[in-house]
Amino acid sequence: MTQPSDAAGHPSVEPEERGLVDRARAGDREAFGALVDRHHGAVLGFLMTVARDADLAEECAQEAFLKAFRSLASFEGRSSFRTWVSRIALNEVRGQWRWRKVRGLLSLGSGEDAEVDSDALRSDAGTADELSALERRLELERAMAGLGRREREIVALRLEGYALHEIAETLGVTEGTIKSTLFDATRKMREKLQ
Repeated sequence: MTQPSDAAGHPSVEPEERGLVDRARAGDREAFGALVDRHHGAVLGFLMTVARDADLAEECAQEAFLKAFRSLASFEGRSSFRTWVSRIALNEVRGQWRWRKVRGLLSLGSGEDAEVDSDALRSDAGTADELSALERRLELERAMAGLGRREREIVALRLEGYALHEIAETLGVTEGTIKSTLFDATRKMREKLQ
């Protein structure tokens, strides 16, 4: 069975999600909670990959869902709820980066670059599976370290399972740009891993 699509041929918002959005707009907090439950993992995973700072990612994810709740009336449904809230989350993390940069300049400091603290992460790992997953994550971080901001955002969204058209909608660029940037970023990552 094929999923219904919009005029551009992209999958349309599924009826169950549309119903949750409509109920949330009417003030049903449980419906909005169901939307958060559905999409929090993908949004947080994307932000953690982009921000490279778990606390910042969690803070921006929470703020994004709060802003989404407050702005539900402006959600037109032309994209999925996940795409819409991901765009809000990306704007949040970019705003935090700008603020940190300004704050760093004001304090005459060197700014705050989020780095992965591999020793701290390893101390949290318990089982062999967790350690293996952590090592894969650190390897991915090393491969992504040389990517530019836009490349990193695109790769992070793709790793979280976003379709090319969803990435394009989230970042406000064409699918062609996404494809070529993804191709270049993948090549750079392969070179870094070799």
